[in-house]
Amino acid sequence: MKTSTVFRHILALILLAALALALVSCGGGRAVMEYGGEAITEGEFQFYLATYKSRFAETYSDFRDNEAFYRQPVGDVTAEEFLFDAVVHNVSLSLICDGLFKEYGLSLPRAVVSEVDEYLDTFLEDYAGGSKNTLNQALSAYGVNMKMLREIYLRDERATAVYNYLYGSSGTIGLNDADRTAYLEANYARVRHIWVNNKTGYATDENGDPIIGSDGYQQQIPLTGSDLDAKNALVAAIDESLAEGGDFEQIYEAFSEDQYYPHGYYLTRDMDFVEGVVTSAFELAVGDWVKVESDYGVHYIMRLPLEERPWEEEDCADFFEDYDETVTAELFTSMLEEKFSEITYHDDLLSQYSVEASPINSRF
Repeated sequence: MKTSTVFRHILALILLAALALALVSCGGGRAVMEYGGEAITEGEFQFYLATYKSRFAETYSDFRDNEAFYRQPVGDVTAEEFLFDAVVHNVSLSLICDGLFKEYGLSLPRAVVSEVDEYLDTFLEDYAGGSKNTLNQALSAYGVNMKMLREIYLRDERATAVYNYLYGSSGTIGLNDADRTAYLEANYARVRHIWVNNKTGYATDENGDPIIGSDGYQQQIPLTGSDLDAKNALVAAIDESLAEGGDFEQIYEAFSEDQYYPHGYYLTRDMDFVEGVVTSAFELAVGDWVKVESDYGVHYIMRLPLEERPWEEEDCADFFEDYDETVTAELFTSMLEEKFSEITYHDDLLSQYSVEASPINSRF
C-alpha cells in the first residue's frame, strides 16, 4: 500500500474529565483522548505506542529496550517521559485531523479505502494464512483487532485528506512566498565556508595511482610530514590575514578547499554537516566570522545575509529539496498544535501505559 507519506512525515516530529459509559468504544476500550466528537481508544493508543516504539528503535542508535535506557535523563525529563510525550503529541495530531475531517465534510475516495482494504488483506494472507482469528490473535498483542487496525489506517488517510484540503495544490489555504520567507528566516543561516583539510590525504600506489577501497572511494590516510606542515602553514597564514582584517571572500576564493556552492551554505540546525560549524553559524551575527576545528580540518565561516527567494536558485537546490512540502508541513502542524487545548485528555487512563511496557510493533 502506498502510505500517507505527507502526514507520516509531519508526525515526525501533550484534561482531566469524569469517565462515563459514553466513553466506551466497541472493541477498543475507553477513550484516552477526545476532540470534535472523535476519540482515540485505549486499544488504539496501545497500538500507537507499540508502533512508535518500533520507530524509536529504528531512529535512535542508542535505543535500548531496558530499564536503564528509559530512566536516563533527557533534559529535564526521563527518556520514558520524553518518548511517551512524543507519542501523545503525534496521536493528538491524528485525532485533531479526524475531527477536522468531519468538520470540513470531507470523504475518502473509494479507491483509497480499497487500497487500505487490499493492504489489510496482505496481512491476512502473509501472517495468518487467511484466518481472521489468527490475525486478530496476533494483533491483540498490540491492543487491536482487524477492524480497529483498519480504522487506524483510514485515520492516516483522513489526515492526508485534511492536509490536501488545506495545503494541497488547490488547497483552501495554500502556500505563498511570505510563508516561504518566514520559514527561511526562522530556520536557516547562510554562511561562506573556508575549509582547509589538515587531517587526511588520499592513498596512492607506487605508480601514483589512487588506491580504491571496498566502498568504491579512494582510501584516505592521515596527513603527515611535509603535506601536513604545508596545510598548517596555510592555516596560520589565514589566521594572520583575518586577524589583520583581510577580505574573507578573497581568502575563500584563493584558499578554500570547499568552493562547491557559489551562494554559500544554507544551513539548518538539524542539517547533516559538521556539528561545530552548524552550531556556530546560528550563534554568529551577519558579517561576523569564527574559526572551527573538527575531525575534517579547519573551518572558517562567515554568516551572510539571506538572499531573496534562494529556493528558486539552481545552485542552492541541495539545501531546498522538497522545500514547499517542508514549509507546509510546518504550517499544518502548527495549526493543529494550536488546537491541543481543545482536546480532552483522560490522564487517569493515559497514566496506565508506557513506552517501556509496550511491545515493539514492527509488523503491522
